[in-house]
Amino acid sequence: MARAGGPGWRVGFFLPLLLAAGLAFAQDGGIEVKIGEAARRFTQAEIAALPQTELVETRSIGAGARAEQAEVRYRGVLLRDLLDAAGVQKLDRYALRHSGVVARASDDYAVLFSWGELYNGRAGDSVLVITSMNGKPLPPAEGPYALRSLSDTKPGPRHVKWLNRIAFFTLPKQALPPG
Repeated sequence: MARAGGPGWRVGFFLPLLLAAGLAFAQDGGIEVKIGEAARRFTQAEIAALPQTELVETRSIGAGARAEQAEVRYRGVLLRDLLDAAGVQKLDRYALRHSGVVARASDDYAVLFSWGELYNGRAGDSVLVITSMNGKPLPPAEGPYALRSLSDTKPGPRHVKWLNRIAFFTLPKQALPPG
């Protein structure tokens, strides 16, 4: 435990306050989805009204002979369903082929998905905007919303805690690398 006045004391003392303030903001703020210049903020109620998906992840806990399997049940909205509700499918179908999505956390951590990955491949069936875990709201460390790509070989790099913004973008053909 950090002693009062030591460098860890300030962080340890203020962290619960900061997390509580962030939690209240994120719960009230929902998730902003931006398509090009148009932005829409989805509230908690609007997200709950979208088609819900439950995905199960099996984790190995422990090591060696003592390793046990544990199931984690995630519930939420597929990323592509949220994008569809924001109007992605109204865009030019040829432009979609060189489009992508950036999902950002409140600390600005960001991950990237291609349109083809979400809509034209199996990965899209497992990229989830998570609203609950094992039948309970997400723990405070995850925020009110998180995003995981559960089909990734290493799911950690595209695990966004405290998800609060999603941006859909299309690259002009001139910006694509020559082939």
